[in-house]
Amino acid sequence: MDGAQIPDLLGTGRLWLIRVELSDHPGALAALAVQLADHGCNLLALSVLPVPSPPGTGHPLVIDDLVLRVPPALGRDQLAALIDNAGGRCVGVVPAGVEELLDMQTAALRAATQTVTDENRLADALRRLLSADSVRPVTAAGPRGGRPAPIRLERNGHCAVITDRAGHSLLATRQWGPFTDVELARVPALLDLLAAAHRVEDASAPEVPAARRRLSALDVQFLNAESRTAPTHVGVLIMLDPATAPGGQVTVESLRALLAARLHLVPALRWRLHLVPFGLGLPYWIDVATPDLDDHVTEVRVAAPGDEVQLGEAVARLAQEPLERDVPLWQIYLLHGLAGGHQAVYAKVHHAVVDGVSGADVLGVLFDLDPQPRDVPPPRQAPRPEREPGPAEMLRQTLTHSSGQALSLARAARSAAVPDLARLAATSRLHRAPATPFNDPLTARRAFAFISLPLAEIKLVRDALELTLNDVALALCTGVLRRWLHDQGTLPARPLVAAIPVSVRSPEQIGTAGNQISLMLTDLPTHIGDPADRIDALRTAVRDAKSRFAQRPPRLLHHAAAAIPQLLHGTATRLLVRAARLAPPLCNLLVSNVPGPQVPLYAAGARVTATYPVSVISDISGGVNITVMSYNGHIDIGIITCPDIAADPWTLAEHFTTALAELSGVAKSGNSTDGSAPEAAPMSRAVPAGSRPRA
Repeated sequence: MDGAQIPDLLGTGRLWLIRVELSDHPGALAALAVQLADHGCNLLALSVLPVPSPPGTGHPLVIDDLVLRVPPALGRDQLAALIDNAGGRCVGVVPAGVEELLDMQTAALRAATQTVTDENRLADALRRLLSADSVRPVTAAGPRGGRPAPIRLERNGHCAVITDRAGHSLLATRQWGPFTDVELARVPALLDLLAAAHRVEDASAPEVPAARRRLSALDVQFLNAESRTAPTHVGVLIMLDPATAPGGQVTVESLRALLAARLHLVPALRWRLHLVPFGLGLPYWIDVATPDLDDHVTEVRVAAPGDEVQLGEAVARLAQEPLERDVPLWQIYLLHGLAGGHQAVYAKVHHAVVDGVSGADVLGVLFDLDPQPRDVPPPRQAPRPEREPGPAEMLRQTLTHSSGQALSLARAARSAAVPDLARLAATSRLHRAPATPFNDPLTARRAFAFISLPLAEIKLVRDALELTLNDVALALCTGVLRRWLHDQGTLPARPLVAAIPVSVRSPEQIGTAGNQISLMLTDLPTHIGDPADRIDALRTAVRDAKSRFAQRPPRLLHHAAAAIPQLLHGTATRLLVRAARLAPPLCNLLVSNVPGPQVPLYAAGARVTATYPVSVISDISGGVNITVMSYNGHIDIGIITCPDIAADPWTLAEHFTTALAELSGVAKSGNSTDGSAPEAAPMSRAVPAGSRPRA
């Protein structure tokens, strides 16, 4: 951020990054935090940077970087004076953004990963790593191959000259606060990582070879298993209050402009699928550099009166359409015509590109922490379309990859992956899913419903019953499914079986695309009528499921996917899917929980009021998917079904209110109800007032 730009942001900046110098003794930070809280300031993030003691004093000092949300009336000077009066010394104040909410380790890791994968260049990575206003080259390249020169500080620490292994010098400047030794110590680690990755920081650096972005075996299975009745994209419905947007409305042009300015931050949105001839090997992602945003970002008018039901029908129609494979595999729709002047965005991305965690990162490019969109510097070098490898080159690379894959499979067998697959199959037989309407063959039609519940009430249940938030989500789903199946006269005499996606993404893989997931199977004791007994049974079932899951390799699904031949573009996968339809079901449904931010977000100036997941169903996983995402004080629940085999999903959504009341009753009283099935309470199709955020 340029120093001259700071005053322009003061009118809209309610989030501040403040650097404070404190005495390093117990209670100093706590006393400061109390003073800030007394003036309405909310501490969102904290980083601690030790610094040397001033000469001759012997008093240890520490630098604290505080990310604060402050009342609009509290300006920069008043904030600095408040900190000084509370016993600290305000070193610098600057409006903050999303990046400042990351801890230092995550920020460093993302900057390094994105530079190695060519998502931005070294200067951009250093700017993000050091929270610098700017980083620019100051000298020509010198001798290559040596150790980086020591970092030189100038202008009382507000400028740092950094020299890389290639002899390039870059000047990092920061007006709002001087650099510290601890911050600068991260820079050699970043340079060492780039050297280890054989990264050459030249303006003439060649395009990334397509072979570096070969799809994983698991990614490919999401492509191969896709059919007309089972598209395999995932998405989210983002509810918007456009009152804070320019002109009081979000336009499709403003969405396109927002994406165009930030597309370089999410390379996965530029990738197009490129197949190997005859399916002899795994396909590639090719960077098209500039996808046609007129085609990828469109608008749809929801049928009158534009209430929840019409919105759900519109999203269901869009969700049931597969993505075109000759362009990057994503689509965004701006939805107009909603009741009360509200708007919504429905975004979908193919599961071959993202899983639930990386999908949240990809779609996060749309969001800001204030109505005023943050300033995103353009890439130093505009992305260039990659050359598509010819058939001979692809086949040559495929032969090389195939030999390595054979060695990987051999290692997997030696590391007991194959016996683990056998044990997983045996476990699925022991916990065989009962027959339900959810497991009838799918059609191409989809239905979608959604509801929000207060996170505070869910946390009260969690604390009172000594559960986790995931346990409470599963308990809610269990109560909802029991009530629905009982009303339909199809309640099985034994538990349902839910498949729960579990992220196995390592810290090094945070911020990257692709699938890093596994599946955990757990019983849902829908056959138990007494809510307290049902909670106890669920607690035991989840504990046992976690124990079984912990005994398997985290990449078990990857090993299984790698064992399926890719020949003829996944014919073997499709044959396995057809065979699975004839076998007893592995599970009855998918249930997932995706953590989200607990601060207000904005998209194109409009306030985001809710984020409802729109996930995937298949003949293997069952015709119902319930996915939960937490956001800003509530949990947002998206339910997608095949309406030809499961009833109106709004009925399931409405049961969540009753299920939460049931859990709250158990938490408050500790008494069990009788074992009879609960009688369905009369409900309107619209969710009761207050249960769904509106503004």
